[in-house]
Amino acid sequence: MKKNYSFLFLFGFLFLLSFSGNAQVFWGMTSTGGASNFGTIFKTDTASQNLVVKYSFPCTVPGAQAFGDLVEAANGKYYGLSSSGQALGFGILFEYDPATSAYTSKLDFDGALTGASPHGSLIRAANNKLYGMTNQGGANNLGVLFEFDPASDIYIKKYDFSGAADGSLPTGSLVQTSTGKLYGMTSAGGLHNAGVIFEYDPGTSIFTKKMDFD
Repeated sequence: MKKNYSFLFLFGFLFLLSFSGNAQVFWGMTSTGGASNFGTIFKTDTASQNLVVKYSFPCTVPGAQAFGDLVEAANGKYYGLSSSGQALGFGILFEYDPATSAYTSKLDFDGALTGASPHGSLIRAANNKLYGMTNQGGANNLGVLFEFDPASDIYIKKYDFSGAADGSLPTGSLVQTSTGKLYGMTSAGGLHNAGVIFEYDPGTSIFTKKMDFD
């Protein structure tokens, strides 16, 4: 049993800490393993002694290869991204309810319109909306920055990366500072095709390139 747990954690990503009474519980995902070897959602305690797989991605249609973390929304449900899966294989945005163990696909990434292949996590911003990026897709097939509202299930593509001017192929997650603005990085594009650091203001929808990696 310990060997199986070690395999699971090998492919696991950073955990989400939640509290149930006085007990601390970690939630996380794996990109492989589980019943169909397409990844899992799991929880464990702080001593990693009571690991329980709560959901196994069954096949590529509902999602596979979940990279990144889960994020808890204001409704108490968890949201995450997979980099592949669904009919086109471009990944999904999903919801998991820890109270009912119900898994729901909320958005199928389709490529040009909504982006493709996210390689990072969602973040919950101060406005209680979720923000994330896709590594590919969008108008230029170089990735997008998007917003998802768990209260209304509305997805809005906020920005299409274009390459030299603003970066391309964003990998990783956004972070929100005390100013309310979001910051992130791309793995390519910019003046030297080495990536950029950028700023995005969710209040004004203004995107600003802050630095070109050289």
